[in-house]
Amino acid sequence: MIRFAGLSKIFTSGKNRIHALQNVSFDVPQGSVTAVVGESGSGKSTLARVFTGLYQPNGGYFAYGHLMSPFMSQRDWRWLRRRVAMVFQDPYSSLNPRLRIEQIVSEPLLIHRRKVHMNRQQRRDRVIEVLEQVGLNSDALEKYPHEFSGGQRQRIGIARALVLHPEVLVLDEPISALDVSIQAQVLNLLSDLRHKENLTYLFIAHDLGVIEYISDYTAVMYAGRVVEYNQTAELFRRPRHPYTMSLLDAMPSIKKIGQPFKALEGETPSPIHPPPGCPFAKRCFRAQDICQQEMPQPSQNKGGFYYCHNPL
Repeated sequence: MIRFAGLSKIFTSGKNRIHALQNVSFDVPQGSVTAVVGESGSGKSTLARVFTGLYQPNGGYFAYGHLMSPFMSQRDWRWLRRRVAMVFQDPYSSLNPRLRIEQIVSEPLLIHRRKVHMNRQQRRDRVIEVLEQVGLNSDALEKYPHEFSGGQRQRIGIARALVLHPEVLVLDEPISALDVSIQAQVLNLLSDLRHKENLTYLFIAHDLGVIEYISDYTAVMYAGRVVEYNQTAELFRRPRHPYTMSLLDAMPSIKKIGQPFKALEGETPSPIHPPPGCPFAKRCFRAQDICQQEMPQPSQNKGGFYYCHNPL
């Protein structure tokens, strides 16, 4: 299980301190698909980059296996990076255009060659194996990324992530740059791989339809905070936080044909000057005076939790 506990991340720009993550706490159960959803700027990608070691948190910690982030040595980080892989949002810019596909997919095997003992032929065989897992074949080995479609490039990115037999995949909006028909193919591929390889997914997205389809648990983020977390079915059936309800109201559905979308008015609070109370208070239709003065404490809800003074 992955556990995030009180994670905070502050970026400094001149004299400004940008609060990207504030007291983020939730669990990712082993073997599950746990989605992180929220508007742009809510901190979803920052959370992924903290977990993969690209950013160092300013407070709190994450734990995975026997590791706890504040006490991890370089050896511990190498251990983690063999077991946690990332699939990026843009399937083209995440692949080096100057390298052939065999070089791209085999690169993790070379980086970790001290622990992954393979000769050149064994590496080539492993690359062919993972390419076949994602629906490609050995014809792709000598080609360059520009010779593939967007969906095929994302499959190559997934193959690269799988090549070290990881335990966890961090998927940072892996289908948002793809056509709708290709999105379905990639989602089905990810669903199949999860069961075949016994993978755990941390799935970052803003499309609630995708999240409802693929995830077991969902964490809703707003202005750098998790405002609600629960099993996906329960969260969609009975959201407790008004922001979660606002996201669900804006979700396209065949049942809403002919009905106007309920747009969420107002803007997110400044990450430079976060408000003292609930960050959603100024946009919330249920806000009371206390909401702008005090940050709510977590309340339990059928295996999940939410932060709200006046829940639904």
